[in-house]
Amino acid sequence: MFIKELKINNFKSFLGERPKIEFNCPDGRKGSGLNIFVGENNTGKSTVFEAIDFLRNNTRKDIEQIKSKNSNGEISVEVKFEGNVENMVDSFSQPNKVAVFKKYIYGNDIQSIKFSRATPEQKAIKLWDDSNLEFKNESGIDAPIKKLFEANFVWADTNPNDQINFGATTICGNLLKEIATGFKETPDYQSFSKAFHETFNSEHSQLRQALKTIEEKTQQIFKEQFGQANITFKFNEIDINSFFKNTNIDIDDGLKTPIEEKGSGMRRAVALAMLQVYAEQISKHHEDEELVKPFFLFIDEPEICLHPRAQKQLFKALLEISKTKQVFLATHSPYFISTNYLNRIGLFIFKSQVGVSEVEKISNGNKLLPWSPTWGEINYKAYDLPTVEFHNELYGRLQELSMKFKINEFETWLIDEGLSKTESWTMEYNGIPKPSQACTLQTFIRNKIHHPENVTMQQVKISETQLKQSIDKMIHILRCHS
Repeated sequence: MFIKELKINNFKSFLGERPKIEFNCPDGRKGSGLNIFVGENNTGKSTVFEAIDFLRNNTRKDIEQIKSKNSNGEISVEVKFEGNVENMVDSFSQPNKVAVFKKYIYGNDIQSIKFSRATPEQKAIKLWDDSNLEFKNESGIDAPIKKLFEANFVWADTNPNDQINFGATTICGNLLKEIATGFKETPDYQSFSKAFHETFNSEHSQLRQALKTIEEKTQQIFKEQFGQANITFKFNEIDINSFFKNTNIDIDDGLKTPIEEKGSGMRRAVALAMLQVYAEQISKHHEDEELVKPFFLFIDEPEICLHPRAQKQLFKALLEISKTKQVFLATHSPYFISTNYLNRIGLFIFKSQVGVSEVEKISNGNKLLPWSPTWGEINYKAYDLPTVEFHNELYGRLQELSMKFKINEFETWLIDEGLSKTESWTMEYNGIPKPSQACTLQTFIRNKIHHPENVTMQQVKISETQLKQSIDKMIHILRCHS
């Protein structure tokens, strides 16, 4: 069971009725379950994470903090799950809610179930009735829905120290809590419990003998001042989870030290590794380990604190996870884009138009190039950043379309497409300049890229404005021929 569609209305930068976002789901291949969000800051990438968290867990924030500005409409978040929904409900749902959830499963070839949380009744999750095409309220499912899937979020501003300590709500703490629950029933723990009470509470222990004098003196004073009473010190057995609060992680990377003394990058990497282990543990069915609860991993800017090689290593791990699990990344790093598996990955470009988020999924239907997406194309679409790499790709693609591979013939084709020879290029042979020739801006830039050895033209610079203008013209021609 995977998250197939998300619809966000009036939630932060998603103002008004917004189009649904359709995610990629795992199919057993590397990258197939990976969904990557790319765009400038404040374009809504993290808001998608917050919206899914809002659906599952509601919010402790004031509604005005998450409501779109200049909106009088209701906040709503809708999530559609697809896959083996019925099996997940049977395996992980609260028993008294199985029939309720099953009532709302729809679809023949592919099973689906859709949930919504909206204001002003945001405490209640509603289910989609596909027969009547409306969301319906079923009492008492807000908590049970959490048993159907797990969602773990690593935010950009998460302090790595907060994730690697062993507090009750951290990854490490929850992971060890799972282990501790089962450990209490083992012979080892029973032996420990028996030894604890023999040491601290048995009348024959040395500790009890030492305390007996204190008890007797305290009891005598109490009797004289307040009346007859028996006073005994009793040591309660320490809760097993309390032991883990004093746990430390040591790392030996040539120098064995506590993790707190390592760099932020290593601490964040350990936290992410622990998160993966935790996900595997909590997703297993308590009786059948072959059954795995849906688990979704959301990482905001995974590149933070990680050097390039570590980013590439993390991305390799995420590619493996994405064969069977859905992973969502919001990133600015090229190391999470430069991959041979990019055509399998769900890639989403986030833009902001007057503070309102616009999301474009790069897919087969809107690719500029047969080999799209490329890092140059992503840079241009997401950040309005023109690059010589993207210019090269567009120029080569137009040559391929026109079947004009000689520069003079290709120049004639560009003129026929409405371009003009506005620039002048001076060729060199054996270091000797030849008469200058008029050319299009596209060919001028192409020559500057391909012939940096041309001394005559080295002093002539290409501005970013010229590069963008040339790219825009080529994109226009490409679209006219698509």
